[in-house]
Amino acid sequence: MNKARIISVFCIMLGLGAVLSARTFESVERRNPWNASRNVAGILKDSLSRSYAEIYADYEGGEFRDTWQAPRQWSAGAVTRSIRHLEKVSLAGSFSFDQTEGYDMCGSMFIEPGYFPVDVLEFTPGRKTRQTYAFDGGIAYEVNDRWAVGAKMDFASANLAKRKDLRHSNWKLDMTVAPGFTTYIGDVAVGLSALFNKTSETIDAEQIGTAESSYYAFFDKGLMYGVEQVWTGSGVHLNEFGVNGLPVKELSYGGAVQMQHKGFYLDVEYLYTDGAVGEKEYIWFDYAGSGVAFDLRYVLNRPASEHYFSLHGDWRMQDVDENVLEKVSGNGVTIVIDHGANRIYSREMWSMSPEYEYVSGLMELRASVDVDCENGVASQIYPYVNMRSLVNVSSEVSALFHLGRWDIGARLGYAEGNVYESESLVSDKDAALTAPYRLQDWYDRHMEYLITPRIGAGMSVRFNFLKGLYVEAAGDWMHGFGIRYLSGTDRFGASLKVGYTF
Repeated sequence: MNKARIISVFCIMLGLGAVLSARTFESVERRNPWNASRNVAGILKDSLSRSYAEIYADYEGGEFRDTWQAPRQWSAGAVTRSIRHLEKVSLAGSFSFDQTEGYDMCGSMFIEPGYFPVDVLEFTPGRKTRQTYAFDGGIAYEVNDRWAVGAKMDFASANLAKRKDLRHSNWKLDMTVAPGFTTYIGDVAVGLSALFNKTSETIDAEQIGTAESSYYAFFDKGLMYGVEQVWTGSGVHLNEFGVNGLPVKELSYGGAVQMQHKGFYLDVEYLYTDGAVGEKEYIWFDYAGSGVAFDLRYVLNRPASEHYFSLHGDWRMQDVDENVLEKVSGNGVTIVIDHGANRIYSREMWSMSPEYEYVSGLMELRASVDVDCENGVASQIYPYVNMRSLVNVSSEVSALFHLGRWDIGARLGYAEGNVYESESLVSDKDAALTAPYRLQDWYDRHMEYLITPRIGAGMSVRFNFLKGLYVEAAGDWMHGFGIRYLSGTDRFGASLKVGYTF
């Protein structure tokens, strides 16, 4: 009996040792749910440190793509991330740089299409160069056995240059500051954090020399309804007197509360956002919205394996008002009069993402489902009201096998969506007025990319040298079914990474 117990304990210790020896930065990060929260004070709940540094190169190509994506593009960059635990202080941070060269690109002129409630499109394919710098840093301090405080800042800056008329340069800033604290009541940890965010982007468009024909742009005011005209026209706001390009700025603030009891963890967050398109007295659009997000996790630890169950959800809404501005000149002075605002667009978005992960010394398995919904109402021209409901569902399973010094990964995914649209009139007597203009051909391609059924597959191979050095090669492929408007049915990519874990 004693001999059997000794053998059992020995086998358990071997299994636990295999789990610990295979610890990558990602596995160390996910074992403490506070690492993914806005409250950095909670990272003190763990004691295992890990860091990595990596350089990479990516290629992506194929005609199964959204209207703003490149038919082919190259990316290269470097990233380093670290979690370090000292006696009473824990530190977490990262730094990354990425440069992407995209060819024959047009469509949305923003760096992150779809983030802001309005958009601007141009139609001349050309080369785009994007550079992104990002870093985040957080520090947590253990005041005593019951209290811990901390603060974290995330900063990202990006610039983009289009090298062919209609050429443009973009500058984007995204910064978040989140101070917080945690307290311990028995075996329950409770945290509270404040959130402050600023996001801004400016598009500076220009045309070099003269052309036989004028370059056109389209200002999307919601659901691809808007104004198409020469890019210097007042309706697209790219070249307005007294305004530097097309600036967009938003400020967000809110808070989050966290709670953990043994393996259970819950994080609930609220954020209010106030944004504007324009600057000084030339504010063409105002928008505001609220958002609520939650993250529910459960960790089940076994002697030789770990099980992670998580459910993430969020809900956001935004209302966009277009201001009626008039320029009045007198005695050589021009002033802008604001006559009021019209509600032209509202959108509501929510998502739900359940996920399961299994981790052992020999393998890692993951299965997830994502459900994304967006409801939009556009009312730019009275009395027309256009409505759209969009639903996307995607699922993915992946596996990573640790075979000696080799890590072999594979994934398989499927996604499809559905869209429902309707139009109504607020008043029948004014129905003869001109209906709002939609950029229909671009909209058809965009919708087809979002909702068409597709499958995706990928593989990765990593070889781990001695002392944490590794090299990894990966490839992926996506295929869409029933294509009518897009130029092709396939999209593929490849990447090469060299890194060091310590």
